[in-house]
Amino acid sequence: MKKRVALSALVLMVMVVCSSVAFALAPMGPPRANLHEGQGALGLEYGFGEMDLETFGSVTEKQYISGVLQTTAISYTSFDIKDLQTSMIWGRLDVGTWENWDMFVRLGMTNAQDDISSVNADGSLSDQYKEFDGDYGFGWGFGTRATFYQEGDTTWGGLIQVTWSNPDSSEIILQGESTFTGEVEIDYWEVQIAIGPTVETDSFRLYGGPFLNFINGNMDLKGSYDPTGVIDLITQETEHDIREESQVGGYAGAQWYLDENSSIFTELLFTSDAWGVGIGSTWKF
Repeated sequence: MKKRVALSALVLMVMVVCSSVAFALAPMGPPRANLHEGQGALGLEYGFGEMDLETFGSVTEKQYISGVLQTTAISYTSFDIKDLQTSMIWGRLDVGTWENWDMFVRLGMTNAQDDISSVNADGSLSDQYKEFDGDYGFGWGFGTRATFYQEGDTTWGGLIQVTWSNPDSSEIILQGESTFTGEVEIDYWEVQIAIGPTVETDSFRLYGGPFLNFINGNMDLKGSYDPTGVIDLITQETEHDIREESQVGGYAGAQWYLDENSSIFTELLFTSDAWGVGIGSTWKF
């Protein structure tokens, strides 16, 4: 009966997540070793959230008249990526390496959608690129967890995880320029370092604590439009780095045991520029 109730709860959480219109911080799980030496586990995770990013780099613009290149200009600018919505689906393999230390790898898919704006020197927004909606592309990651200290039902530990996401490229439009055609591709690394307590009972765990989060990546934007004047074609090609400053955040979660070898979890993560929700399940072997 307890197992059926827990499984029903997991199905309900998945339905709520999949019907949401918001999706970025990768789920982390308890900040402690979850396996004994020699144990293994398989996991299934779904994460979604929302974050703000900035990019910096060069924009190369070429102007053509009657198909002949006339001028080339290179400038340096930044772009605002506000409320980037990202969803992640992962399969996870965990291995207990020592009594108080385990490691894991992830493979899965991730997508993203947002509007992107170029930024003028005075900080105001300039060109507005709309309808970026990258479909699911490849993603992977790895990490490790360790238990530092235990007293009674409370353990203290930490984790480090690295996640790489590469949503598919997407066609975009330029607001106010009906002849524009272009596409954007984004890929990024995310590193999370967390410490905190885990409180355990016979049927569930409560966990959480502070964590450090930072992101690096790339954004490539290419496009062209016809100004229908003397210049008959203008092309743009952008090579930008995503440089996100380190962010301190916090997270909290709960893990329920279905039986001796299986469990489900849900958690909430947030920083000043991002938030995320994760759900998942684990089967030990």
